Amino acid sequence: MKPVTRLLFVLFGMGGFIAGSLVAENQPKRIPRDDWSKAKLEKLARKIHAKHLTLDTHMDVPIVLKRPGFDIKRRYSWMNHASQIDFPRMNEGGIDGGFFVIFVGQGPLDHAGRSKAIKMGFEIADLIHSTVKANTGLAEIALTSEDAYRIRKSGKRVVFIGIENGYTIGRNLDLLKDYYDRGVRYFGITHTKNNDLADSATDKDGNLHMGLSDLGQAAVEECNRLGMMLDISHASDKTAWDVLALSKTPVLASHSGSYAVYPHPRNLNDALLKEIAVRGGVAQMNMFSAYMMDVPENKPRTEAMKAWSEKYRSGKELTDEERIESVEAYIEIQKKYPKALSTIPAVVDHIHHMVEVMGIDHVGISGDFDGGGGVSGAMDVSQMVWVTVEMLRRGYTEEDLEKFWGGNVMRVLDECQAYAVSLEEKEVSS
Repeated sequence: MKPVTRLLFVLFGMGGFIAGSLVAENQPKRIPRDDWSKAKLEKLARKIHAKHLTLDTHMDVPIVLKRPGFDIKRRYSWMNHASQIDFPRMNEGGIDGGFFVIFVGQGPLDHAGRSKAIKMGFEIADLIHSTVKANTGLAEIALTSEDAYRIRKSGKRVVFIGIENGYTIGRNLDLLKDYYDRGVRYFGITHTKNNDLADSATDKDGNLHMGLSDLGQAAVEECNRLGMMLDISHASDKTAWDVLALSKTPVLASHSGSYAVYPHPRNLNDALLKEIAVRGGVAQMNMFSAYMMDVPENKPRTEAMKAWSEKYRSGKELTDEERIESVEAYIEIQKKYPKALSTIPAVVDHIHHMVEVMGIDHVGISGDFDGGGGVSGAMDVSQMVWVTVEMLRRGYTEEDLEKFWGGNVMRVLDECQAYAVSLEEKEVSS
């Protein structure tokens, strides 16, 4: 979409929203390729990945980047290293890149907690930049869709930056500009618990604000002004509705599933999915197994993970030796008590329902790798091509997959940035 076209889209009240909803009601008939062999489907899938921009919108790899000795240009494995993303495996899976996430777990809503979260957030941003700088021949930071396509063409990995959990700004909205200047292009309002900005979908204490707080509303307006996408994954339904009602730009759900397919609080109901589409946004299917299936009880694993968390995730800063020890202990637990996994067909069941509700122009994907994601057959980024294989088997076209793997989210980023430009131009002319 040309810049002028994008700007007109924004200035005329997002007229494409209506078109988005109409597409969902008039889905083209997709003919399953049941007579195709697995090898033939794989060949086509890899051809599509090689031809089009492929992005994962939620990569928790910074969690692993903190580990002593981890080198993203080396190939690791899930089973032996509890690692799901590195540059060699991105290349193997036909994934051009994605959004490396600045994530800080929710802590106390007091001065000390907020200060610590802010400090950690900027440290992670610096870590992402230093990692890319140390691998200039292999990757580059992207700030726009034009950057993404250019970097892909050069053969490098595309590294966007996103934020998961508004706790990273405390109560200081000025920090959103600081993060934007550091390359952050989406802002996740909440995580698993309520924060100062909004309510989470999974806080056991229930609602704190009944949606967005006044500060959260101001954060939405500031993200719009900056041209930063708003991410409603992890937000409560009321928070999501508030963001959708207030935002002047399309909204992103960076890693969320379909509630209709599996009723988990982290998944989005059809009404929300439709509204995201009507307002021009995009919902990226999440590959977190526990959000797609009933997890069978496994007391030994639960107890082992609880003890591990208490020892290594109590909030204290770990030494390098303790970090290494924690990873080794974690790997041992995964081998001794493997977690229950969903499947690639289940992932595509969610995707297919979301496409039926929203239209192909409003759906994408995230593995949520290094953050708990993964299903049988796709436990790291090298195996993401098999999602495409399953979609091809069900009749999705190359045009569908071009939108699904990157085109849709880049359109949303374009529209958010075009809106910010329109505000600047309006201010200059007034």
